Amino acid sequence: MSDVFKITTIGDVWQPGDVVLDASGHLYVRSTHPQYVWGHPDEGALRDTIGRLVVPDGGVEDRTAVRPLTLLVRDGFAVGGRVIDEGDAPALD
Repeated sequence: MSDVFKITTIGDVWQPGDVVLDASGHLYVRSTHPQYVWGHPDEGALRDTIGRLVVPDGGVEDRTAVRPLTLLVRDGFAVGGRVIDEGDAPALD
């Protein structure tokens, strides 16, 4: 990994639907829930009844995801596995 984005605060770094890999090897999807900000990525929770992508309701508190987090997917597109240290929002094209 040559591109590493160092981030020191959460702020608006994470967007609903972001898929991340935490340091312990677990996958999470950013939700819109105010307390349970991460959800588990499974096919039943990520698509509606006609197959459209949806943001999960959450189920995991922020402290559960072991830092650093590696951003894998944003806006439905793979972003190349960028390690996010939570501070400056990564510039994604």
